[in-house]
Amino acid sequence: MKTRWIPLLVVMLAGLAVAWWWQARGSLGLGEAAYEQTRAILAKGPRPPQSKALDEVRAHVATQLQASGWVTRREAFERQTPKGLIRFENLRARFAVGGADPWERRVDGLLCAHIDSKLYEDKVFLGADDAASACAAIVVMAEFLAKKKPQQAAALELVFFDGEEALEENITPQDGLYGSRHYANFWRARDDKPKWGILLDMVGHKNLSIRLPSDTPEDLKDLVFAAAKAEGAEAYFGMAATPIIDDHVPLNFAGIPTVDIIGDFTRSGWWHTAGDNLSIISPESLDISMRVTLRMIDMRLGNQR
Repeated sequence: MKTRWIPLLVVMLAGLAVAWWWQARGSLGLGEAAYEQTRAILAKGPRPPQSKALDEVRAHVATQLQASGWVTRREAFERQTPKGLIRFENLRARFAVGGADPWERRVDGLLCAHIDSKLYEDKVFLGADDAASACAAIVVMAEFLAKKKPQQAAALELVFFDGEEALEENITPQDGLYGSRHYANFWRARDDKPKWGILLDMVGHKNLSIRLPSDTPEDLKDLVFAAAKAEGAEAYFGMAATPIIDDHVPLNFAGIPTVDIIGDFTRSGWWHTAGDNLSIISPESLDISMRVTLRMIDMRLGNQR
């Protein structure tokens, strides 16, 4: 009699395995959703600071976040730039829990990207991977966390920085990183600052190649590589030979250790050209970047389920 149950048991176990596999892929196979969010952002056109397109993108991102339970806040400020006085506006978001004001709650970590595209007057520059794809990935991960791991969502703040790109050619101490400098200054002297941050930039390109800055905080570097290994994605992650100037720099200086998960733009061929458009974006690459990022968050906040 017992032997009759063996084939049935095998079938049942196989069915459970398949169901688990599909559930896991359904919860983490988010690349297509992020690809469509990237497409929606790019449909607004180039989005340098003060542009109508950038304002529309901020509104789109805010609407998407609010739909999954995040409370958004837009913070405007002005700075003198090589192009004169410019108005910038960061977008922040925290997850609502139990009717309490999320802005009165301390958060453990930051998940960030820059939302602007570089200003060019002689070409159409969409900045698909620099960094529309990162903003899209955060929108999709925010919905995933809200639905699947709300306690982790509640421990995070999302930040979309304006003015990462220099208004002239290169980022200097006087030009570029406007939004992250402004945001970092808010936290600099506070005791309740977030404990760590993850910055995403150029995470959706085909033939994905992520290179962490050489001065990445050691514990965060280890976290990235441990998460990549757990997701079977070690081949896509490595170290850059030098530091990289990006929005993580002001955060690190303000005492919020932050890792920059950034694509290897030095060998891309499309960086800061009209070629940085939707044609270089890969749902598979977005999925890898998001799975590793979510794994990192889980490793840091896994006790909050």
